[in-house]
Amino acid sequence: MKILGNQKLTGSIRISGAKNSAVALIPAALLSNGIVKIDNVPNISDVDALIEILEYLNAKVTLVNG
Repeated sequence: MKILGNQKLTGSIRISGAKNSAVALIPAALLSNGIVKIDNVPNISDVDALIEILEYLNAKVTLVNG
């Protein structure tokens, strides 16, 4: 993906893929200045570890089960 210009990006993207996609998407959310919502995150230890790291870095992470 290549983005040119000085335009604000908004919207949503539906991404399907392997369960490990979340391992890349969660850290990528840090590139946003706003709130990022990621649905359908798998319950795997890699995600738990990433959440722990992000919270250590003072990011606010809310995990909603259900």
